[in-house]
Formats: sequence, structure tokens, C-alpha cells
Amino acid sequence: MNCSTGDEERLVDNDVVLCTAPPNPSTTHQDNDETSGTGVWSTVFLIVNATLGAGLLNFPRAFDEAGGLITSVGTQLIFLVFITAALVILANCSEVTDTSSMQDMFAALYGPKTLLLCASCIAIYSFGCCLTFLIIIGDQFDRVLATYIGPDYCHTWYLSRTFITVITCNLFLLPLCFFKKLRVLRYASSVGCVAVLYVTVVVVYKYFVRGDLPNVDPMKIWPDRNGFRMLQIIPIICFAYQSHMTAIPMYACMRERSVKKFTFCAVVSMIVCFLVYTIVGTFGYATFGSGKVPSDVLQGYADESVTVALAVVFVAIKNFTTYPIVLYCGRDALFSLARIDVDATTFRSRAFVTIVWYVLSLIIAVLVPDISPVVNLLGALSAAFIFVFPGIALFRSTLLKDSELYLNKDRLLVFFAIFITALGAFVSGLVFVEAIEDLNLPPKGTPQVTGFRRLRDSLCT
Repeated sequence: MNCSTGDEERLVDNDVVLCTAPPNPSTTHQDNDETSGTGVWSTVFLIVNATLGAGLLNFPRAFDEAGGLITSVGTQLIFLVFITAALVILANCSEVTDTSSMQDMFAALYGPKTLLLCASCIAIYSFGCCLTFLIIIGDQFDRVLATYIGPDYCHTWYLSRTFITVITCNLFLLPLCFFKKLRVLRYASSVGCVAVLYVTVVVVYKYFVRGDLPNVDPMKIWPDRNGFRMLQIIPIICFAYQSHMTAIPMYACMRERSVKKFTFCAVVSMIVCFLVYTIVGTFGYATFGSGKVPSDVLQGYADESVTVALAVVFVAIKNFTTYPIVLYCGRDALFSLARIDVDATTFRSRAFVTIVWYVLSLIIAVLVPDISPVVNLLGALSAAFIFVFPGIALFRSTLLKDSELYLNKDRLLVFFAIFITALGAFVSGLVFVEAIEDLNLPPKGTPQVTGFRRLRDSLCT
């Protein structure tokens, strides 16, 4: 990147170095041979599985709170454009810096001091997500046991929440957490996607056979009075579409790593997520009617059918397949904080960190009465990962390529970077304020941010 021959040559040299030079095959593609990397559709499964989560069950209530169908779908579409663009930005910045994690990318763009901040945010947010997954798993088995065995199920030790959660997680979740690369989880991700598909089909099916809900008010199309009610759905959208923390590791494990192919994967994945969220939100909202939608749509079905019970179990299975992806990012962040090269780690060191992480999250999930306020407060980071981090990464990478902004394209990129960074700051502030307000809600109140207040409600008497 020699600047000795004038501005024009400097611009060309920077463009070549940062944009058009082929990546070093010894570093970028060292793990992406024909047998080890993920293909396009495997990457789609990974992104969809990392994105679709427990927020799926909150979408019908979010549609109701936002004031109507059109405002909810429209707001979701607008944000989806920026959410998808942010995924592509992260992949492009990863390609420019030749890195395989978000914290390493920021260290390459802004210097090693920023690695501490970025890695700390990833580790804290990842741990909070893992806690939530474990609590949701316990909730789902509680619901099935309370339905089919009775409200006193937990007085039998082998049916208690603690025992069931520990045994099922040890059997089905822990073995998925020791892998060095995300590509191994592509098969588990396909199972998670099938589980979500089944839940979606059940919600649609229950709309057409809602004989036990005779007095249902029609769902609203527009808000009656307050148009600002659409802001209610913004935090839910950020929780629902948050997969940006895992975007760079997913890009790094692609078999044929290219921004163009990852862009295709990101667009297809976000379209799939949008369709699933919209279908569940619309049919769940229509099933229960305006003002009567439960915070968890599956909780509203009073019947004891096997169909609903399987949907509840499939939600737990979905969290079994998502937990390892988030743990992977958190574990790499811890290694980065300790200044340990992730590629040079041994199985023993990965296993030690994984077991400590897993055991600590499991103990907190089964013993601490209520972590929902903490999870809601951490939710402000979800908007930062979606908008703020990609925005400042795009800003820096564009200035490194064209510091004087000679090209109109680069000026537009800088403007877009500033815009999505400001948007992320606004949404993060909105989520944080609403999370603080949730702390003052009565115990049975429904929080505005995630609906996690209803997690871990005791079903045993």
C-alpha cells in the first residue's frame, strides 16, 4: 500500500489491495477444501437456524401490539433490507481483512484495542442467549409433562424440571458443542429448520380448526389511533433476526468462499425467515383475535392434542441445535480475549472452555429464579450487532480503500454506513429504555421487548 506515486496511483493500489486482490489460499481457504467446507445450501441452513428462534412464538403478539397486519409486515420489510445488507457488509469486511471472526475483523480495521470491546460484547451476549435457550428447553418439557401427567408432575424427582433439563441437554446438546468449525453443525441446522417448519404448519393448521375459540375479534389491519405503535415491533424484529454475530464464522467456513455466493445465501435465508415469521404472526394473530393473543402462541392452544405437544417438543429441539452455534461464537471470543489463536487451539483446550461455559449456563438456568431482566437488558446488544457494528466496519473499510472519497460509490457507502450506525444507536436505545420499563411491570405483565418475563413460570402445583 505504497503512496509514493500520487493520489491516483494510491487509489488504484488501495483498490487492488483491499478489493480485487485474490485472497491468500494458504490462509483464507485452508479449511475450505471440497470435503470440509459448507456448500451454499448448507450455509443457508446455518443462517436460518441461527436466525429463527424463540422469537417466532412471540410474533403473533407482536403483530397485535404493533397495531395491525400492514404496519407489522411493512415495518418488518423495511428493516429486512438493512438487516440483509448488514450480513453482506460483514462478509465483505471479513474478505477485505482476511479474518474469520467479528472481533478479529475489528482488530484488523481499527487496531488491536477494539478486539477487547468487540469480543467482550460477543461473549456476554452469547452467554445470555445460551441461558435463554436452556430456560426455553426446560419450559417446553414442563408444558408437555403438565399437560399429560398432571399439575403435580414435578413432585416426582425424575420428572422435575432440573432433572429433565440436565439429562436432555447432556444427551442431545452437549455433544454438539465440541466441534472446531461451524460446518459440522450444518446437519443439526437442517433438523432445526425442519422443527421450525413443523411449528409453522401447526400454527396455520390451528387457525383452520379453531373450534375452541368461538368469540374471536378480527385482527386489525392498521392502528386505530396511535401510528407510533409500530415501534413496538422493532425490538422483536431485532431479537428475531439477530444472526449477525455468527455471520463471519459462517462465511469463513464456506467451501467456495466468495461475497457473491454469501450474498445469495443471506438473501435466501432472510426471505425464508421473513416468510416464516410473517406466516406465524399472521395466522397466530388471526386465530386469537385482536387483544387476545398470548405472548407465546403455543400457550394459547388449550387442547391436549399430540400435534401441539409435538410442536412444543420441536421448539426444544430447535434450541438444542441453535445453542452450539452461539456457544461457538462465545468460545472464540473468550480465546480472543485471552490472546489465543483459535486455529491453534487443541481439542483439550476447546473442551475445557466448552464444559465450563455449558455447566455454568446450565446451573444458572435451572437454579436462578428469574434472569429475564438481565436478558432483556442484554437485548440492546442485538441491535448493535445488526446495525452499529456493520456500520462502523463499512465506514472504516471504505475509508481505507478511498480515504479522499474520490468515487461516488464510496461516498454513498459512507453515507449508508453512517445511516445504519445511527439507526442502530436509536434501536439500541429504544430496546434499552423498554427493558428498563419492563423491570417495573407487575410479575404477570408481558414485557415489551422479548416476552421472556413468562419464561420459567411454574406449571407445577
